[in-house]
Order: sequence, then structure tokens, then C-alpha cells
Amino acid sequence: MKNKKIIGFSFCLAMLAMSNATNAQNDPSFKQYRFNALTLNPAQAGANDYSDISVLGSQYWVGMPGAPQTATISGNFHVFDNFGMGASIVADEVGPVQSTSVNLVGAYHLKLNNKWKFSTGLKLTGMNQNVMLSELHTTDPGDPDMVQNLTTGLSFNAGFGFLLYSKKFYVGFSKPRVTAFRFNRMDMSMYVDNKSGYISYAGADLKLNNRLEIRPSVMTMYGYGGPLNLDLNVLFTANKLIDFGATYHLKGSVGAIIGLNVKDKLYIGYSYAYPVNKMNRVSVQSHELAIRLKLNKTNKKADSPRFFN
Repeated sequence: MKNKKIIGFSFCLAMLAMSNATNAQNDPSFKQYRFNALTLNPAQAGANDYSDISVLGSQYWVGMPGAPQTATISGNFHVFDNFGMGASIVADEVGPVQSTSVNLVGAYHLKLNNKWKFSTGLKLTGMNQNVMLSELHTTDPGDPDMVQNLTTGLSFNAGFGFLLYSKKFYVGFSKPRVTAFRFNRMDMSMYVDNKSGYISYAGADLKLNNRLEIRPSVMTMYGYGGPLNLDLNVLFTANKLIDFGATYHLKGSVGAIIGLNVKDKLYIGYSYAYPVNKMNRVSVQSHELAIRLKLNKTNKKADSPRFFN
């Protein structure tokens, strides 16, 4: 019996670890940060000179059973020149692990001088996470520890972040959640490393000529109990209409990004990733699709650079 339980738990823990490596557990799907800066840092709320509503979908490692998939809807609202608000709903599924979170954010933007602004943001999160043990196939269908699902119930968390930016450069730091999550029925602390972590990122928006811009960026995640996550991106924008570029995830994947800006109101973005580790023995493709609708854009020139999209 003990060995059977270990086998079942090992599968669950592998999926939890996979979820942690991909989506930082119950935090938003940070793989989508190329199209939605609000998932990185609550201080991004209101940083643009417009409000927007975004819908994002991700499918990782297509063809592998239990592969991660994420759906997100979010709104980032430029309320005043010095204040922004945002909200998002994120649904993740990784193997038997399912999570849903609702996030509310607010940010205050302080003008430091004619070139630079500094913003600080707060995030409140309500979430529920389940491990569907009853859906797993085990050698002992009657094992009492494998027929009841694990759940965190409705739990609450908070996060914060900071952003320093100008028209050409930005650097940000955030802590997406300040407390760890816990399951109601069972103490999983000895199996699951649920430490909260930190995110740092930086980038630029540089004009090469009258028709072409380049936007390099870097993002790191650390302190989650696993190895350092590092993403490098370079994106080109032609005629303020078409985006194209490449992305690299350290020891993980390489990929391509394309985007289309329709009349400066509708943005459609797509990202493809190819694994460069042993995962390519199972699947050779991951996809992300983003659709963003821009609202009530102001006539003034933006104080902040375009953040990936």
C-alpha cells in the first residue's frame, strides 16, 4: 500500500513541479508577459496612455497528456495621469492540477522629472487550486488517499511591485504573492515547495530609423525554490504596424513572436516556442495567442515605452 501511495503522489508532485516551472504555481501565467505586462507587475497598471481589455490563451507542449494550458482575460485601465487600475481572471490546468484566480491591482505613478516616472502597485488575489486525485489511474482504485481531491479552498493573497520608466527605458521588480498556499485536507509541505518568489525585468524601446524600432527585454524569476528562470526577447516593430522577433528561455525553449496592430485599436499577437531540452522528445510546439482591444487612447504622447505589445 505504501508503495502504491508513493507512486500516485510522485505523479501528482511531478505535475505540481511542472506547473511551478511553467506558471509559478498559482501566480498568473508569466509566459504570457510578452503580450500582457500586468501579469508581471501590478505597478504596470495605468502605465500606458490608454486603457485596454485583453484575452490570452496558451497551450504548452501540444500532444503531451496533461500538458499545461492557460486562459486569461484582463483589463488595464488608465484612470488618471497618476493612477491606474486593473483586473484579471486566470485559469490554469496542468495534469491533475487546476487553479483559478481573480486579481485586482492598483498603481500610483509619481513624476520624478521631465523624463522619468516611478510607480508602485498593489495586487489582491482570490484563488482556488485543486489536485484532482480521483481522475488519476492507480494500481489500487480503492486507496482512500487517492479518491478524494486536494483543494486549497478559497484563499487570499497579496502582491506588490515597483516600476521605473521613461519613454525609452524601463526596469521593474515585483513579488506576486507574499504568503504560501496550503491544501485543506492534507499537509503537502514536505512534497511541494510552495515558496513565493520575485520577478525582475528591464527593457528598452529604441528607434532605429523612421520605420523601424527595436525593443529588447529581459525577465528573471527567482526564489521559488527552483532554478533561476531567465527569458530574453528582442522584438522589432515596422511602421508601428507589424511586430516580429525572437525569444529564448534559458535551458527551455526558443521561439518566434509576431503581432499586428490594426488601426491602433486592435492588437493580435502570436508566439511559438520550440523546446531545446529533453521535452522535445515528447512535444515540439507551444502556442500563445493574444487579442487586445485598446480603449480611450489620449492624444498626448506616451510617457512610457511600449511594453512588448
